Amino acid sequence: MTTIAIVGTGLMGTSLALAIKSSNLKVDIVGTDYDSVARSGAQKSGAFKKVESRLSNAIRGADVVVFATPIQAMREMMESAANDFEEGCVVTDVGSSKKVVLQWAEEVLPKHVSFVGGHPMAGKELSGPKNADGTMFKGKAYCIVPSVNAERAAVSSVTTIAEAIGAKPFFIGVDEHDSFVAAVSHLPFMMSVALMGTASKSANWDDIAQLASSGFSDLSRLAAGDPVMHRDICVTNPEPIVAWMDSYIRELYELRNMLAKEGGPDPDALHEVFEEAMNARARWKAGILTKIDRVTSDIPSFAESMGEVFMGRRGMEAQKKFFGRLKDDPANKAKKK
Repeated sequence: MTTIAIVGTGLMGTSLALAIKSSNLKVDIVGTDYDSVARSGAQKSGAFKKVESRLSNAIRGADVVVFATPIQAMREMMESAANDFEEGCVVTDVGSSKKVVLQWAEEVLPKHVSFVGGHPMAGKELSGPKNADGTMFKGKAYCIVPSVNAERAAVSSVTTIAEAIGAKPFFIGVDEHDSFVAAVSHLPFMMSVALMGTASKSANWDDIAQLASSGFSDLSRLAAGDPVMHRDICVTNPEPIVAWMDSYIRELYELRNMLAKEGGPDPDALHEVFEEAMNARARWKAGILTKIDRVTSDIPSFAESMGEVFMGRRGMEAQKKFFGRLKDDPANKAKKK
């Protein structure tokens, strides 16, 4: 049976394990983490067949290895595991920055493995395996950023996992990924941190806090995120984050100038800006600008179509054997009768 090893059993690693376990992939899932508390929580989640204390024990024999550690720890983990990867192993990650991770993979990983960068656009402000949620990936984009030397079958394997957990595979270049994600994920966190800092550093915060309600809670929620994870994101993806922060500051300053206009704000101009933002958000929530939802039931799945482009139908049959038979495969059920 195919074995998937997940390195890092925190929120993302354990959530991914739960999602895979409840999917139609028939695989064994092994976890490992340097933190004994994370290992214990992962074991209690029931998502893993076993949780190893040693990295090498988890890696050896694995067909797929997923790095779900903080980004800054990935290079060290890759180096430590370099001699333990099986021939033809598919290696991937779930990190929020892709350029540095792909660079590390190129420099550190052995040539007999294929690295395919991955980033599910899902998460929580909470951390740890106790907060894991196997449903968090459903309907979310799953960015797939193959390395230059990745085998086509490896790309298809990661795509299959993404689809199996209910996510929507989204192929994207490394530079585009790091810029676009900075806009919709990293910038909102920085905004949340700035808002929390602006309000809480006020001399009147004790009184202000008593008035803060749902709006403030919604906008400051991300500031409750894992400091280690966000530190690593900022350290590994600073340029795109700064660029989007500059754009946001310009936008905010334009709003500031509208309010500070001599003679008072122009009500019509303000209404137009607010209505434009409201409509833009409504279009986004309605998926009007999203293409990945426009799939009909008679069109092959993303994994199937990409797999057939890369490997042909025979290659896809081999790929299905690689991941084991689907639990609900009629042919498989017939054999059991």
